[in-house]
Amino acid sequence: MIGVAVAALVAVVVVVQSQGSAGVATAEKPVPTTTSVASSTVSTTATTSLPAQVRLATAVYDLRAGRYVSRSDEDTPFAAESLTKLLIATDLAASGRLAGNNLARVKGMLSTSDDQIANQLWTADGGPAIVTREVRAMGLRATVPPRDPGRWGDTTMTAADVVRIYQYVMTKMPAGQREVLLSDLAATAHAADGTDQDFGITQAVPDGEWWAKQAWACCRPAWDVHTTGLVGADQRYVVVALSQQPLAGGFAGATKVVTGVAKTLVAGLDLTRP
Repeated sequence: MIGVAVAALVAVVVVVQSQGSAGVATAEKPVPTTTSVASSTVSTTATTSLPAQVRLATAVYDLRAGRYVSRSDEDTPFAAESLTKLLIATDLAASGRLAGNNLARVKGMLSTSDDQIANQLWTADGGPAIVTREVRAMGLRATVPPRDPGRWGDTTMTAADVVRIYQYVMTKMPAGQREVLLSDLAATAHAADGTDQDFGITQAVPDGEWWAKQAWACCRPAWDVHTTGLVGADQRYVVVALSQQPLAGGFAGATKVVTGVAKTLVAGLDLTRP
C-alpha cells in the first residue's frame, strides 16, 4: 500500500443546525447543544489529524492499477445511511428491473438522495434481504442489514466494502446497467429534502470528474456524514470518506470536515483521461 498523509486542514465549526436529516427511513431532528469541541486532535492510521471525537475511515483505490493508493481504518463499521441506496439500486439491476418506471425512481433516489423513493423500493424488494443478496453478489465482508427492518440507513458498512461496491459496478455490472447507474451518480447540489449535498468529493474534484453518492443523518448519537464515489475523467479512482462527528459542529461543521478530508485524499491523483 502506498500511503498518503491526510493533512490537518479541517476544523469543526460550532454551528447548530435545525434542519432534519436525510439518509435514514425515520430520520430524527438534531439535538441543539452549546457544547464546544475540544481542540485536541486524534490521528488515524493514515496520519489524519482531526478534531477530537471525530471518527473517520478513508480509502482511495486505483481501479486501473488494482491497488489501494491510501486507506485508514477501512475495516471500521459505520452506519451506512444513504449509501444503502447503492445496494437498493444494484439489487434492482441484478434482477433485471433497472428499467421502465424504476429508471426515474432510481435516478431520484441516487442523484437527489430521495428517502421516500428509497422507502418504497426497500419495502417492495424485501428490506434487509436486499442487503443480504448484495453482500453475497459483491463479496462484501462487513456489511450487515439493520436490526430494525424499517431503518435501511442503519445498515452497517465499512470503507473497504464501499470500495468493493464501486469495484463491482465498474468491473462486474453489465455495461448498459453501469452507464445508467453512473449517470444517476451525478448528484444534484441539493437533495430532495432541500439539504445541501455539495460537500466532500463534489467540492474536491472539478465537475465532470466525479460520480458521487453522499450520505448524512443525525442524531443517533451523532452526525454521520459520508462522501463516496468515482473520481477522474476516466473514473479511475474510488474515493471513500466515512465519518461520525459531534453534534456540536452541526451539519455545516461536519461537511466542512469531510470536504477537507476529501480534498487531501484526491491531492496528487492523476484525474486526467489517459
